Amino acid sequence: MKKEGAMASNDLAAQVEALQHALQAAQADAARAHSLLQGSFWDSPAAILISRRSDGRFVEVNHKWCVISGYSREETLGKTTLEMGVWPDAQVREATLARLRSAGARTVDLPFVTRDGRSLLLQLDAAFIDIDGEPHYVSQLTDVTQQRKAQAVIEESERALQKLNDELTAKVEIFELTENLARVGHWTMADFNAKQQQWSAGLYALGGIPTDTDLSTGVARGRIHPEDRAAFIQARTQLDGSTLEYRWMHPDGKVHWMRSRMRRHQGRDGSYLDYGVVQDFTEEQEAKQALQDRLGLVQRLTSRLPEMVFQFARHGKQSGAFVFVSDAVQDVFRVSPEQAYADSTRIFRHIHPDDMPGMVRSMQEGAGHGQTWAYEFRVRFDDGTTRVLFGKAITFVEANGQAMAYGSITDVTDHKASQASLRESEERFRALTELSSDWYWEQDAQFRLSRLDGAMVHKGGGQALAGLGKTRWDIGALNMGPADWDAHRAILKSHAVFHDLELQELDYKGRPYWMSLSGAPFFDADGRFAGYRGVGRNITGRKRAEEKIEKLAYYDVLTGLPNRRLLMDRLHYALATSGRDKTPGALLFIDLDNFKDLNDTQGHDVGDMLLLQVAQRLVTCVRETDTVARLGGDEFVVMLQNLDTALDQATAQVELVGKKILAALNQTYRLGALEHHSTPSIGVALFEDQHQSVDDLLKQADLAMYESKSAGRNTMRFFDPTMQALVAQRTALESDLRLGLQRGELLLHYQPVVDAHSRVVGVEALVRWQHPQRGLVPPNAFISIAEQTGLILALGGWVLDAACRQLAFWSHRSATAALTVAVNVSARQFRHPEFVEQVMDTVRRTQASPQLLRLELTESLLLGDTQDTVRKMGELREHGVQFSLDDFGTGYSSLSYLKLLPLEQLKIDQSFVRDVLTDPNDAAIARTILALGQSLGLSVVAEGVETAGQRDFLLQCGCTLFQGYLFSKPVPVEQLLLDDPAAHI
Repeated sequence: MKKEGAMASNDLAAQVEALQHALQAAQADAARAHSLLQGSFWDSPAAILISRRSDGRFVEVNHKWCVISGYSREETLGKTTLEMGVWPDAQVREATLARLRSAGARTVDLPFVTRDGRSLLLQLDAAFIDIDGEPHYVSQLTDVTQQRKAQAVIEESERALQKLNDELTAKVEIFELTENLARVGHWTMADFNAKQQQWSAGLYALGGIPTDTDLSTGVARGRIHPEDRAAFIQARTQLDGSTLEYRWMHPDGKVHWMRSRMRRHQGRDGSYLDYGVVQDFTEEQEAKQALQDRLGLVQRLTSRLPEMVFQFARHGKQSGAFVFVSDAVQDVFRVSPEQAYADSTRIFRHIHPDDMPGMVRSMQEGAGHGQTWAYEFRVRFDDGTTRVLFGKAITFVEANGQAMAYGSITDVTDHKASQASLRESEERFRALTELSSDWYWEQDAQFRLSRLDGAMVHKGGGQALAGLGKTRWDIGALNMGPADWDAHRAILKSHAVFHDLELQELDYKGRPYWMSLSGAPFFDADGRFAGYRGVGRNITGRKRAEEKIEKLAYYDVLTGLPNRRLLMDRLHYALATSGRDKTPGALLFIDLDNFKDLNDTQGHDVGDMLLLQVAQRLVTCVRETDTVARLGGDEFVVMLQNLDTALDQATAQVELVGKKILAALNQTYRLGALEHHSTPSIGVALFEDQHQSVDDLLKQADLAMYESKSAGRNTMRFFDPTMQALVAQRTALESDLRLGLQRGELLLHYQPVVDAHSRVVGVEALVRWQHPQRGLVPPNAFISIAEQTGLILALGGWVLDAACRQLAFWSHRSATAALTVAVNVSARQFRHPEFVEQVMDTVRRTQASPQLLRLELTESLLLGDTQDTVRKMGELREHGVQFSLDDFGTGYSSLSYLKLLPLEQLKIDQSFVRDVLTDPNDAAIARTILALGQSLGLSVVAEGVETAGQRDFLLQCGCTLFQGYLFSKPVPVEQLLLDDPAAHI
């Protein structure tokens, strides 16, 4: 391979030497050199410029220069590049010329500004040549702005031909510069090179032939299509520069189309150089053939269309000739195509005289370039027949100035007659619908309202018509939910008839009204579903009457609450669903204490005023899904549904509602001029059995109500003895907790947080209750009660105060000065409007360091008012207080609040840590939380670490903070294993 490379290099050197001799011979004859420049460079695909060396002014440029620069030949000759402004400034020009004058520098890249201001990057290749005895520059410019990716090929070409200083060498360079970008290749052959063709890399690529192919075997000529070889051989012999197109049998199995131009350069010493350029224009040829096929198809189609298709050349305002006219001219104008071609007036003479002026005027108005013409007119034939035609066309002015109209003319006589008949039918139908109180509507195949006639339009006006183009579910209805619309859509999709679809909407004045719709599907002439049509009717009067009847039948006249009848229906349904879903419910029987005395002393009208206000207060005490009913007299019933499945929690919920009702009904009543105080007695019966009867449930609640009266009135009693015992227990616990807060029975235990070396870096403060009779009460036994009763505010305040006092105490000892204290904050405590002030007041009062105080929040707390949460956390963070997210992964676990909130720490819940060695899911969750914390710059504490294996696994995953029984359970401060044995208050 090395030997072959050396031989190729020697051959190239011989070619260069021979071409230099040829150029010298040509330069001896100035006229021949000038002729050679004109003939070879003018059609070059690169920009060629010839300028005097003495003053740099141009004496000749080729066509490509004009294309690239935007300057014409006349504008260029006699000027310098600096005068034309194509180079940015004189310094660039001088630097470029200096590089060209330096040894070995022949080509440079330079910035270039075109006439229209575009900035290009051009490659300049220059050489000296004598013309008429005067030295000149021959410069070649190639646009390489988008061709830097081909720089390797360009540099290789420049090294191979850099010593060829005549115009033929420049030609070859241009080919090699552009061949890869324009699918072009080139070849050369010199008589002193043993007549061995030299192919460029681009030509090898075009031909699909390996670069090491021996071309002397004739393998290349064998690839030329047999039918094109004779023409190729003739062009190869003549070498006259004419363009030859031939087919190439490409190795990929496809026939490629090639375009080639071949020339011979003859030197004075008789040597010559043959060269040729080859371009693959397969895509161009295929596109041309496809266009021809489409044009043929268009011609075949237009000959069979019922419309007369034409191409008309306008010669004047009222004259012209048909260039093309389809066969339909025979049917439309009763003139053959041949007659139309011969004399266009044969068509125009059939136009009705009354329509001719307007016809001519419309054609003149649409005769401009890109203008459209559309006109309806009549034609009258010799037999007296009159037809209606519609013509349309668009006019283009061709490059030669010829105005050419392309269009069609259609006979619309039958269509016009059908439209007239349809209008008459529509008018009759509209008259009928306008006289009726009902209305007519249509929907298309996509169930969009497409037509509306009758009373709806006249009464609804623009609001009614605004529904056109929308489906019924897009328009909406006050009484329809997603499930209702799903059911209606199912009917429509099955193409079934529907009757009396009742919808409630708002009219144009904002008043609710009812309509009833009935519809049936219809189909087009081919049997395809085309939509629905039907009638509508305003049924507001009927619905109001029905509503009034229902009101009288199911609602109390005085209070508007459900009466006994409706309550019984709802109780039956509630019992059934409660038994099926295993969700408890409760019935609260409410009787007003001493109501009879008010009636007897103040009269029934005052008693009715009290009953009405009691009803209004009861409604505000329950959810919208609950039921408040009046049984009669001063007896009310509240039915609660979907309570917590846990018995104690359900009881607590009922108790909470009962206390809320007691508080509301104990407020003073304003009964006209009288201020009155009234109290209720409440009996409660829980239910979760669908076999339980409604009557028995009411009796149980009634009995419980009498028990509350027996207990002194203004109280609540449960029918179930077990429930009553739970209530009593909870009430006693609540009372004891209040006393415990007053007596100072609460205390704090601390659980250490250690680092990777088991050093204590902080603690979590956990509240305990030292009850005088119950002993040490764990927090899960009283925290929920504190939350429900509001005691959590006082309890949380005490915990924060005690923790801050301990933190301040530790700050004065070197061994504990850096310890952090974490305090849990409840949602109710955090939501208090003065929470920030309370925390900072406690910190200031105890002189604790806010930087060492860490408030632990739960994920459920963050699901409320996010804006308020961010504000409060931000204010405390500005004072140095830090925040930790407790039990991460067990709740909402949204990354959105992690971005918003100023957190410093995440705590992996112990439910994940417990099985981290045995459950792959828990292990994956733990690793994910650790990775998340690291990526967000948050420290992570693993809670509930009980074994060394758990610690080691978490340590390997990147965890550095731990909390759990492996290190210490929560203990009183004096039992904490700290470096300072006296580090407690």
